[in-house]
Amino acid sequence: MTPGALQVADAEVPYAESWLGVDGIDLKVLVADVEGGFFVVRVRFAPGIRLPRHLHTGAVHAYTFSGEWSYLEDAGSPPNRAGSYLYEPPGSTHTLKVSDDVTEPTEALFVVGGAMVLYDEAGAVMDVIDAATHKRDYFALLRKQGKQLPRIVEGGALRYSNET
Repeated sequence: MTPGALQVADAEVPYAESWLGVDGIDLKVLVADVEGGFFVVRVRFAPGIRLPRHLHTGAVHAYTFSGEWSYLEDAGSPPNRAGSYLYEPPGSTHTLKVSDDVTEPTEALFVVGGAMVLYDEAGAVMDVIDAATHKRDYFALLRKQGKQLPRIVEGGALRYSNET
């Protein structure tokens, strides 16, 4: 039987610090739906942080709670600030950069379909991250940091059935 809704209390989900091995990027996973092919994360960035250039294979929805960030490739578009919503179509490639001028952490929620393909400075693929890797790496990093493992939404359970 499918539940009517699943709820995760943001305050009960700890940040895993130094996500991707980078000091200043803290991440909490709220949903890792492998069968559905998407994940939902809340990310806290220190001022000046720059993510590797990356490609999204699915759509992305982002909501900014605090701070300011933008994409280096979209110099003409307004920066994302508290209260802004951003939609990214599948196939978009960009480099997220947090403003150097903010004095507080930049916090945003991302709903990410498919995978993110991360590129190094030479343009070679250095990693592919998706719902499964986010779930695996998030819990591994929390264990390493000695933090309580939270309850997150995992999505459906793939199985055979002959029920109609």
